[in-house]
Amino acid sequence: MSVRSEGRKVMHRSIVAASHALAMVLVIVVSCAPAARARVDGIATTSFPVPAMGCNFCHGGGLTPSVTLECVDCGGGPPAVAPLSVHEFKLTVVEIGAQDHAGLNVAAPDGVLSTGGSFAAGTQVIVNGGGDDEITHTAAKSASGGIVEFSFLWTAPAAPGIVTLAGWGNAVDDGGATDGDAADSVTLDVVVGDPPTPTATPEATATPTATEPAPSDCPASIDGGCVAGFSKGLLLVKENVPGRERLVAKFLKGPALAQIDMGNPLDVTQGGSGTEYALCIYDDSGDLAGGVEVDRAGDLCDGKLCWKSIGKAPNDPSGPGAGYRYKDKALASDGVLKVLYKGGDAGKSKALLVGKGSSLPPGVAAALQASEQVTVQLRSSDGICLSVDLAEIKKQELFYFKAK
Repeated sequence: MSVRSEGRKVMHRSIVAASHALAMVLVIVVSCAPAARARVDGIATTSFPVPAMGCNFCHGGGLTPSVTLECVDCGGGPPAVAPLSVHEFKLTVVEIGAQDHAGLNVAAPDGVLSTGGSFAAGTQVIVNGGGDDEITHTAAKSASGGIVEFSFLWTAPAAPGIVTLAGWGNAVDDGGATDGDAADSVTLDVVVGDPPTPTATPEATATPTATEPAPSDCPASIDGGCVAGFSKGLLLVKENVPGRERLVAKFLKGPALAQIDMGNPLDVTQGGSGTEYALCIYDDSGDLAGGVEVDRAGDLCDGKLCWKSIGKAPNDPSGPGAGYRYKDKALASDGVLKVLYKGGDAGKSKALLVGKGSSLPPGVAAALQASEQVTVQLRSSDGICLSVDLAEIKKQELFYFKAK
């Protein structure tokens, strides 16, 4: 064989290899092209390019939402069901920032998933690559009262055991592209058949004010001097699964507010004043039911500043920004994961606090069990206090309270 002939073969192999590599890159890029708005009608888990990243492989740039998964009709505590029984489940995505729409995916390694329940609108069953059914959306679903709720049905398998339902909730801005979105995953263990010997679970004993000291920045009764004017709000307290407790508070469509109205929790280079915050929850008698405190001004969370400015910092010469956001995956401050405060014109201001885990104050739902209204206040140590009254009680149980 001539040197020229061998050279042509080597060149041919190189061109083929390069073409294959380019084709693989194009497949990944096209599948997540922002202009294409990846899989607006849902996707199976077997189609995730990187399973561990889930929806976040294609969607990104937004704020990570709070996502919960629960059994609606399994009774209190960890869900335990009979073999072959059918139950309603609900996946909830909390609206965050401009991300006021959401999508979902739920998969189960055993049993049968199907559409149904109180919030089944906009859901569908798709078949994954392994031939199993999964639940996803037909289109991005808009938030109502600050949350997006999806329901579905699950038929338990015949054999006893523990089945883990796995879900993704993707909060999107519905802007027609994949940027400005973010997702989070959630799992729920369901015991099929006779449950194992249970571990200790919360009992209805004393209210939080009797068993847990309230944060020092929460007065014993409602502060009448706080700024009201929020036309919408939300309080969600879930304490029914030890270690998976949830707290969500939202102040929506409020009065005209400026960034500096709520102090400055940024570091000293950004004019930080060491602002501390406290979320305080009161029953319909005006008595404190519980609260959390965030004293992390200028601190680092996971190697980065816990607090960041939304837009410019207050001391920036080009003008102040809109507000602040806080994130701490370690939940070091009373179990608080996220805080968002954003000022704006009348009807545009908002605030949000999300907490989770066993560091949250116990007994808040129990303290509100007989309350016909709840008042939630967000206090700042060197700024104003925000307040919202919530009179529409949606759920009122010993370990679960929801109002808006």
